[in-house]
Amino acid sequence: MARLFKTLFLALVVGLAYAGPQDNSLTIGASQEPVLLGDQLNIVGTQAISTEVELWMFDGLYVQNLDAELEPALVTEVATVENGRLVITDIGDGEARVEMHLTLRDDIRWSDGEPITTADVAFTYEMSQSPNVPLASPDFYERLTVEVEDELNFRIILEPAQSSDLVGNPLDVLPEHVMREAWDDALRRVGELDAETEAPRITEIYQAVMSEFGSSAAINEGRFVYSGAFVPVRWTPGSALQMRRNPHYYNHPENQENYVQTVEYRFITDTNALLFSIVSGAVDTISSVSITFDQALSPQVTARAADRYDIWFVPSATWEHLEVNQHARVQQVTDMQLNDVRTRRAILHAIDRQAMVDALFDGLQPVSHSNVSPFDAIYNPDVRQYDYDPELALELLAELGWSAGADGILQRTTADGRTVRFELEFVTTAGNAVRERQQQFIAEDLRQVGIDVRINNAPSSVVFSPDFIDRGYDGAWTGMFMFAWVSSQASVLNAALYICDNIPTPANNYSGQNLAGWCSEEYDALRDQAVREFDLETAIPIYQEMQRIFGEELPALPLLNRSNPLVTAQGLVNFVASTFNNGYGYPPARPELVGWAQNGAEAVFDQADYAIAFE
Repeated sequence: MARLFKTLFLALVVGLAYAGPQDNSLTIGASQEPVLLGDQLNIVGTQAISTEVELWMFDGLYVQNLDAELEPALVTEVATVENGRLVITDIGDGEARVEMHLTLRDDIRWSDGEPITTADVAFTYEMSQSPNVPLASPDFYERLTVEVEDELNFRIILEPAQSSDLVGNPLDVLPEHVMREAWDDALRRVGELDAETEAPRITEIYQAVMSEFGSSAAINEGRFVYSGAFVPVRWTPGSALQMRRNPHYYNHPENQENYVQTVEYRFITDTNALLFSIVSGAVDTISSVSITFDQALSPQVTARAADRYDIWFVPSATWEHLEVNQHARVQQVTDMQLNDVRTRRAILHAIDRQAMVDALFDGLQPVSHSNVSPFDAIYNPDVRQYDYDPELALELLAELGWSAGADGILQRTTADGRTVRFELEFVTTAGNAVRERQQQFIAEDLRQVGIDVRINNAPSSVVFSPDFIDRGYDGAWTGMFMFAWVSSQASVLNAALYICDNIPTPANNYSGQNLAGWCSEEYDALRDQAVREFDLETAIPIYQEMQRIFGEELPALPLLNRSNPLVTAQGLVNFVASTFNNGYGYPPARPELVGWAQNGAEAVFDQADYAIAFE
């Protein structure tokens, strides 16, 4: 308790030192901290907070606006059939080739003043094609070719093309003049290793390069450069990250002095302490990874802070769920029979998800039944639903040989004669108050049917590190892992999560995000068919059949669909989020336009168009 009060006191004192409108600064409260920044190929892995922070620092070729429409960023135009820059060619067997003819702007610079050219585009492509490089989306890069025409003009070719290739930013860009020497050295060292027997070492080498430029030490020493509106200047691990306007950015407003000049992300992993920071005025707004839905509705905010903050609830494509390890090579998985769908069905029937959302969120966040957002055009409302039914859960478990022991916990005899108790590891992000409350709710429900739960939480920087989240195959986590995925517009990218080729294993250097190891040839075949359909109406029935399979087989256990709270100080303009902004709903849409109305910043976007206000 003494530590908590000390944390709260420090948050208040530090917060009062920042003046917000008075010095044209912005302080953002976040409940997670990035592992590193600048890993645009996701070689180390993906983290929601990293993606959000990087939106301030990097521009892609395209950006998705608040209405999920593509706009040019580093290029002069978005490639379309109408402007002749997008060519779709039938190559037979139901497949197509997509060519995007793109031109870089001639006024774009890295934050050190060096021009951004096609040499950087080609270098980023070269990195993605390096031998045994661990990528989060290997399927995309296997189909990608980049052809440079001159310093500004290039072509992106995808063959065979998928409908997802026309959704979102086609490529991020990394600086060759900064990274070339380190990357070439990594390639030399990788070339000296055997890919089959030394895959973990190869992964470490590539990840070390990204850490060399994206760690807190790298940022504090100024090793990296950036293409976005802001650049990081100081990162104090466990505390805060400060950014300032990039003097070489091409798209600042003419009167940029009227807009925010410095931005600080303050990392407060205890969401109760973060809530206190809002009430005390220590932060001006919050990250999309911050306080919880119920905390935003708490009297501390709605009554004590409502005269200084606007409170919004933004419908999101965020899907809270339980990954369940299904790698049969992990002893605990086979002992608990987690790789049998009957076990996963029993677990879901044992959890009273509706009671949980009623108790924790006033019923305002709906129970989820699919891995696809209900806001998505492809959503299947008829997927199999798993109502709370502990008796049915017990019947399913009895089919698998489980019976209650003397202490009420289920046990069974394995084929090799061992007696095992149903003890299930349960992991989530420590310090996230609402997740921990959900976890306790779920754990108690499972204990009611005889499943003993062993909680093994750790900070987000630990559980989302590649040595943990990507290593289910090696038993780094052995039971259930609760976190959220977010699905992009049209969900074609999200559909790749559970394909067989995306299972992280030593053979692919732990690439992909099918973390639990579920694999279905039927599901994969349907996705292959769906992504070849560039007409959404034709693709919808295929995606809906994929969701039917998902509902039957439960690669993961759906919990709820989130609405994200957004609490913003009154007078802050253009710090706006929508369901699919920047692909996933992160604020802000245009970082360079964030500012204070008191200082003359002009409101371009209205949050009222994209969210529900608390009244």
